[in-house]
Amino acid sequence: MKHSTSMPDGPKGLRTVLQHEWLRTSYAALAFFLLLSSYTMLRPVRDDMAVRFGADRLHWLFTGTFLCTLAVIPLFGAVVHHVRRNAILPVCYGFLIMNLLGFCAAFRAEGNAWTAAAFFIWLSVFNLFVVSLFWSNVSDAFNAQEAQRRYGMIAAGGTVGAMAGPAMTALVARYVSTSTLLATSAGLLFLATLCMIALRKASPGDNVTSLRPVGGSIVAGVPLTLKMPELRGIALLVICLTTVSTVLYVEIISLAGQHYASSGERKTFFASVDLVVNLLAFGLQLAGTRFVVRHAGLVLALSIAPVLMLAGLVVLGVWPTLIGFAAVQVLHRASEYAFGKPGREMIYTTIGPEGRFKAKNFIDTTVYRANDAASAWLINLVRGVGWSAVLLVGLPAVLVWLVAAFRTGISFDRRTDK
Repeated sequence: MKHSTSMPDGPKGLRTVLQHEWLRTSYAALAFFLLLSSYTMLRPVRDDMAVRFGADRLHWLFTGTFLCTLAVIPLFGAVVHHVRRNAILPVCYGFLIMNLLGFCAAFRAEGNAWTAAAFFIWLSVFNLFVVSLFWSNVSDAFNAQEAQRRYGMIAAGGTVGAMAGPAMTALVARYVSTSTLLATSAGLLFLATLCMIALRKASPGDNVTSLRPVGGSIVAGVPLTLKMPELRGIALLVICLTTVSTVLYVEIISLAGQHYASSGERKTFFASVDLVVNLLAFGLQLAGTRFVVRHAGLVLALSIAPVLMLAGLVVLGVWPTLIGFAAVQVLHRASEYAFGKPGREMIYTTIGPEGRFKAKNFIDTTVYRANDAASAWLINLVRGVGWSAVLLVGLPAVLVWLVAAFRTGISFDRRTDK
């Protein structure tokens, strides 16, 4: 559904094009708001389950998440192969809504520890899958120049949703059951689906093409990722990102379990960190994302997070406290939401439909969760012998991340300047 980047002659034609662009931006931003509200209202519950499971056993949950991701990828590939392009998102989101309602029934029936572990794993697959599919459809509705103008605003819509989700949970968690939270989350995801359908209808381009399946092999994302330099660059960025994220997550889960005795205190702590992350990310997205990309290029946008993490991990190496880890986590996730994620998504606007759907989903889910699991096992090994995972695992990953960000950003900027 890619459309022309040229503008029509005359102020009236230009005004009409910009109005349609704003309409698509509004639909996408509202959908992202609803989508991340749906997910983040459940995130504090998932994180509390991780504390209960134990930081020294998290590698098993990450491994379970990776195995479930492997099972999902060929199923998603089959959907992309057979279902017309404009129906992929409604079909997949509809299936996930049914999953949420199933967990709702399970928790209402007083689910046990196995139910809690299953929900942790499912939500960890769910959050990557729905966000990846969202951006696949958004990149199908915007060209590269529009993406540079609008992706920061769309990402900001998601950040507001990511603030609303934990805020809702913090307000009502004491008064409603887990099953009620899940039912509310399912309703928000349904509304997000309606907004994405509206985005498709508002997008210019060849509607006949959108009625056709993407086709090709159901596992085409794997060879495509290995073949295309752009996709290899994105995959390496994701590997470095997830390594650092896992180091921070394991350490925070461990320290939170030591500092807070009750489940309520832990949920409040996790929700507070999420809120600060998203407040900072929102400000950066509104004021910084578009400015950085348009005036300094993607090379700076992709490099901001690893530069901040390089400084942050060095500090944590000598000051490994809960507050220190929380502060670095805030910088890590806020810079990722404001610059890293929108920056990587811009690259997909220059790649064909099979790359935007199959390769993107492979990178955002399989590569992401495979490295999560591998990093968790490595971190468990390093921590088990009394060494610092921050210095021995996180710091090397940040250095590779910085080099990969520079090379990938320079390549994109050169291509789009031509």
